[in-house]
Amino acid sequence: MKMVRELGAAARQERGVTGLETAIIMIAFVVVASVFAFTVLSSGIFAAERGKETIHAGLKGARSSLEIKGSVVANGITDKTLSLANSAWTASSNVTSTANSVDKKEGTASADLLIGASFTTGLVGYEDLAATVDLSTLDSIKLWVKYGTTTLAGDLELVQDDSAGCGTPLENIELPAQSAAAWKKVSLGIADNDDMTAIKCVGLNITTDHGSQTANLDQIVALGQATTLFVVLSNALAGEPVDVAEPSDSDANGISDTDSTHTMILSYSDKNQIVSDVYWTRTFPGQNDEDDLLEAGEKIEMTVTLSGLASAYPLVGDLRFDLEVRSQSGGTIVIERTMPDVIDGAMNLN
Repeated sequence: MKMVRELGAAARQERGVTGLETAIIMIAFVVVASVFAFTVLSSGIFAAERGKETIHAGLKGARSSLEIKGSVVANGITDKTLSLANSAWTASSNVTSTANSVDKKEGTASADLLIGASFTTGLVGYEDLAATVDLSTLDSIKLWVKYGTTTLAGDLELVQDDSAGCGTPLENIELPAQSAAAWKKVSLGIADNDDMTAIKCVGLNITTDHGSQTANLDQIVALGQATTLFVVLSNALAGEPVDVAEPSDSDANGISDTDSTHTMILSYSDKNQIVSDVYWTRTFPGQNDEDDLLEAGEKIEMTVTLSGLASAYPLVGDLRFDLEVRSQSGGTIVIERTMPDVIDGAMNLN
């Protein structure tokens, strides 16, 4: 009985959580939640501020960029023919010259020079031009060549002379290595064209004796080339002013001086070369405030000089090139164009 009474008393006991304990637990939860909320909120505000700064920086860069207005225009010098090789050249002693109408590359014939075994080295043959040709503004010559045996670079030379008969050459330009009895179209760079204002004679010279051989030449042409490029730029988005102070070129070599204080850099590249910091000048057509900043509503016409390109690799016909324009702030413009097959005095490079 006693055990039954004790069990009944235990069953009638009621124990629970008091209001104070509940309040303490609630406060703890609220405090912890507040700490987490503050942490999340602070992280969000920090990320938002950094994002806003990034957006503003990007917008400033974009508003400091340039854009092209209109077409890119090139000025150039046309091709100048030195010899079509459609008729026989004048041969030296122990050489027989004919016009070969069968073994040719262009036109009606090639200049065929049959070199005798007793010929050693020197001027093989030549052609006097009907009228003098000015090569002082051109940098390269292309021609077709075929020779009876394999040669090394410099075994054959193209002769340029301002007098008849090619007796006092202005320049002997080395031809590259040649495979035996195979036509090859070669491009030659003129080393010094300052005195080539009146070329009267073109010829072939041999520096190494190969015994009895046959040489053929065809279509000797001084290649036309672009001399300047014209690009019109404006301030993109009518945004931040862009410094367009001109560079200096004290030695007139087509490359900006290393001590020049300009900040806009132009670089040229094609499959043959990369030329950094080419020289350029600018004018402000239309409205401007006559300072060195390209501002909203203003345009500049840039004249890019191409005399800084390698003399053996001027900007000739059917050549693709890139012109990169980098301002002090903002993005970079890359202008990609391809020259027409035939160089003219003025060309619109769409």
